[in-house]
Amino acid sequence: MKKVLFFILFLLIAGISYADDISISANVDSREISLDSQVTLVITVSGSVSNIPQPNIPSLDGFTAYSSGRSQNISIINSQVSSSVAFTYILVPNDVGEYSLGPFTIDYKGNTYSTDPINIKVTQRAAPRSSAPSYASPQTEEDPGQREELFIETYVDKLTSYVNEQITLTFAFYQAVNLFENPVYNPPSTTGFWTEDMPPQKKYYKIIGGKKYLVTEIKTALFATSSGEFTIGGARLEASIEDLEKFYSRNPFDIFGKDPFSMFKRGKPVILTTDPITVGVLPLPDEGKPVDFKGDIGIFDISVDKDTETVEENQPVSLKVTIKGKGNIKTISSPDIPETDGIKFYDSGSSENISKSDYIVQGEKIFEKVIIPKRPGAFTIGPIKYSYFDPAQKRYVEKTMGSVAINAIEAKEPSLSGTQNFVPGVTKEEVKLFKKDICYIKTRLISLRSGNAFLYKNKIFLAFNILPLFFLLFLYIYELHRERLRSDVGYARSLRARGLAAKRLKQAKKIMRGENVKDFYAEIYRAVIEYIADKSNIPHPSITKALLEDKLKARGVSENRIEKIKALFDICDMARFASGGFTGEDMLRTLEEAADIIAEF
Repeated sequence: MKKVLFFILFLLIAGISYADDISISANVDSREISLDSQVTLVITVSGSVSNIPQPNIPSLDGFTAYSSGRSQNISIINSQVSSSVAFTYILVPNDVGEYSLGPFTIDYKGNTYSTDPINIKVTQRAAPRSSAPSYASPQTEEDPGQREELFIETYVDKLTSYVNEQITLTFAFYQAVNLFENPVYNPPSTTGFWTEDMPPQKKYYKIIGGKKYLVTEIKTALFATSSGEFTIGGARLEASIEDLEKFYSRNPFDIFGKDPFSMFKRGKPVILTTDPITVGVLPLPDEGKPVDFKGDIGIFDISVDKDTETVEENQPVSLKVTIKGKGNIKTISSPDIPETDGIKFYDSGSSENISKSDYIVQGEKIFEKVIIPKRPGAFTIGPIKYSYFDPAQKRYVEKTMGSVAINAIEAKEPSLSGTQNFVPGVTKEEVKLFKKDICYIKTRLISLRSGNAFLYKNKIFLAFNILPLFFLLFLYIYELHRERLRSDVGYARSLRARGLAAKRLKQAKKIMRGENVKDFYAEIYRAVIEYIADKSNIPHPSITKALLEDKLKARGVSENRIEKIKALFDICDMARFASGGFTGEDMLRTLEEAADIIAEF
């Protein structure tokens, strides 16, 4: 009984000494980092208060921030109860330079408490782990360089290629530690290339610097659409590793205020990025280029097959031209078939059979032709020629197929008009039925019009003759529009920007009903910044708020509008890292402001 009374007295004394004393501090694990690393920011709010307020997070220019959770401690020292909450963020640098983070503040009972700014210097990426460039070759087993638990790299099999020649891009993920959950892979941007995924993922073990890694490779085939210098953007991987120290603290009082199941909900986030890769694409040489060359690159063979050799006049013969080999099968063009007197040619479509064995795009493309002899006799079609450019030999190759012989015999039954005519989709039996149809005699007199009613004065007749002209004009304008969409990436992005932004705002509105503040403001941020990036033709992976501000000033956007956009971004950043103080009215107002910015831009 005495022990119980003593414990109650102790709590009363602790409650009396529970004074309103609060402080905030911020620290990072490193003041100087390279562009390929990251820094951990910890903001600690402590004091003798029952409810620790959320810190105010300003714009973290130069970095992309990811929340790593929070931890809470409660301690009793000299009969005084105090508590503290540590907010942890992972900061990934976007560019080299010197940056100032903060100050970070909290508002409590009309007073504002703040930290000192933190200066961080971001340097160039560390030297490659092997003697060869990291973008041109994978890690070697003798690599004596850094030995991180996780790292990624991208490399290509060649840094110089011809237009439409395959470049194999490999993304490699090296893992020497258990992951808390499946990583999220964000592939690099490949503007200027035709891309083909190359499954399956390749997994194997490799020893690097004495450490065993599980390596996962994702390969992509790239085909440049034009000559010049192109940049393959940096890839990003978001992983979460086991972080048991975060749960098992040495302080026995840390268990108070902590979710006992937090260790099963998420691990320690790690953000990994790679350098961009610059590739030079050479134009095809003019020397030795065949007249019938249409741009096919690779190693191919051609074959021709027909379904019959003897056919009645005006009856079709199916001709299949097959091109098989290694290269971009989807872009293979149809070879020209020489015109033959007395023969009509019709294209019947094409089909593809693509294989990616050994991570090389290969297969066959079949072009189907319909040939119709218009009269009896022996016909010779061809020879059929096909040319392509062999990048390995750096020369053009011409292949010729022998002539195709067709023997047309006289039709056994004459047509209705005395001459045979091929009507696609109509059989002879159907023609015979037409001939047997009965034309009934009309017993009702039809109304006659005056001979002065000339046809060119008929408004309906004039309308039907003028409408095709407008239709042709519409097709011409539409084709110009499509051609610009294909050739002008900025124009295409600008057209689709508003539709994509509207979808994101609609999605944000749905999230707002669920009162998920962080996801709502993240969706608003992406809707506005990606809309402006599409309008300004800035690649999404390289976009930052600083770059966006420079682009807006260059386009002559007013300072008031720029400040309005920056204010919206600051609110979104604040809500993503400190969402406790935002209400439904705040989200509705932010949604309206985002819609206004998109409508005015």
